[in-house]
Amino acid sequence: MATKDKDRTPVAQILVTQCTKCKLPLTHMVVLHNSEGIVERVQCRTCGSEHKYYPDKKKTARKPAKKTRAASKNRKPDAASVFEKLAGKLEDKKAVSYTMQGSYQPDDVINHKTFGKGFVTEVSYQKMEVAFADASRMLVCDR
Repeated sequence: MATKDKDRTPVAQILVTQCTKCKLPLTHMVVLHNSEGIVERVQCRTCGSEHKYYPDKKKTARKPAKKTRAASKNRKPDAASVFEKLAGKLEDKKAVSYTMQGSYQPDDVINHKTFGKGFVTEVSYQKMEVAFADASRMLVCDR
């Protein structure tokens, strides 16, 4: 027994579906039905390829996800607030010019040619995260 949502368009009729070769929703001609009369194969009227019929999936309206307390706790603070906090904490520390060969520690103050003044927040193997006024960026170090 066939379900009601299956397409029963007659053979040699035109319908619009996704072409597997062109990767676009194009007009196709119905070529073959199965034993229940449901469309099985179609032929693209643009490129001429024949392929299995893939009916459009019905899109359901999604509700926006509710924000939970756990999600808000795990979210990183924005770059501007981190920069301001570190600027107040490390204002008396002298900035050193950034080089890829340099070795840095958390709470070091660097001066980058492009991004300006920044504060090292994390250091891992040959990488460090630096908080700048506009964004937090990963930079290389110890190379």
